[in-house]
Amino acid sequence: MFYEKGAVRIYYEEAGSGAPLLLLHGFVLDHTLWDAQVEALARSYRLILPDLRGLGRTENPDAQTSMEQMADDMAGLLEALGIGAAAVAGFSMGGFVLAQLALRHPLKVRAAAFLCTRASADSPEQQKRRLELMHLVRNEGIEAFAQAFAPHLFSPAYASACPGGVAKIRRVVESQRPEGIAALLDAMRRREDAAPRLREIQAPCAVLAGELDGLIQVQDMRDLHAGLKDATFEVAEGSGHMAPMEAPGRVSFTLDQLMQRAGMWM
Repeated sequence: MFYEKGAVRIYYEEAGSGAPLLLLHGFVLDHTLWDAQVEALARSYRLILPDLRGLGRTENPDAQTSMEQMADDMAGLLEALGIGAAAVAGFSMGGFVLAQLALRHPLKVRAAAFLCTRASADSPEQQKRRLELMHLVRNEGIEAFAQAFAPHLFSPAYASACPGGVAKIRRVVESQRPEGIAALLDAMRRREDAAPRLREIQAPCAVLAGELDGLIQVQDMRDLHAGLKDATFEVAEGSGHMAPMEAPGRVSFTLDQLMQRAGMWM
């Protein structure tokens, strides 16, 4: 299904029924990141699974984009679906979008789960790395980018034990449009530091880190948790960055517990 917002058509899928839970995937991914959570949670909740702007089946007609623009996309999607407020989970870049959604549209977010993400802006070193990846994907194409980026997503143990899962994500990455990847790298490079504003988020929150995450350090997640007014914190032992796949039961349980804590159960 598609939701049309101006010149952009945002693809999304739905599963289940009950209290709404909006699931925001990460950079270079699409809605299929959440397959395990759909299987676990669709019996209890109405899951909304969009492809974020510039990824999957959602194109980005603009030369530039931003976390704020994508947050507005999601607020518009909820409005179009007749959902006044939803619980929202944001993984990695999806967590950047979730922070802006909670700050710009606070009445739309009844509960928030931040998974393997951070609130702070990029450091100069991180900004430099994003510029390098932008040049790589523009000059050498998506396969060269996938070869450079994909190995950092999973823990070594998961990569060895679950080659099918790694291959699935590699296919998703290689299916993306280079111009969309470059625009999102630039958007993440330019994003504002949300940490000073986290106290504005009134909704109950959950924060989950991957113990072996090579992209988002556990300390980044501890800092995010410390900035929130009402949040739980946990670490998925043995998980790399891709906690929804590497620790699917832990992520699903965390989301279910948050829904119940927010009074959102059938």
